[in-house]
Amino acid sequence: MADVLIFDFIDLIVRLLLVVLFVQISNLLRVTDADVIRSRLFLQFERIKRFFNLLTIGGIFFLAAALLHMAELLHLIDGNLDVVEGLFITIFQILTLTLLYYIYDALKSPKRGVL
Repeated sequence: MADVLIFDFIDLIVRLLLVVLFVQISNLLRVTDADVIRSRLFLQFERIKRFFNLLTIGGIFFLAAALLHMAELLHLIDGNLDVVEGLFITIFQILTLTLLYYIYDALKSPKRGVL
């Protein structure tokens, strides 16, 4: 039971961080010129693409967590798999957070003299 509480706490922290990143990215998109955004994303395209591919693989964990939950609800699986489900969701959320951070990092104003 304590393991499930740990995943719930991690889930809350990651969700808060995701909301903060959403707000930061939204603010950057609002105040930055579209051409500047395109050029900054273009400069970091390979890194963003690499982490998006990693997130795509992480989507398997997201799907597996949903399938485990449905199997438990339909009584197809005996036992409590909340820890495994929590682990799968946490992995997916951390990968999502990483991708959003790299997008934010690409969009934020670089050091003076570079764009």
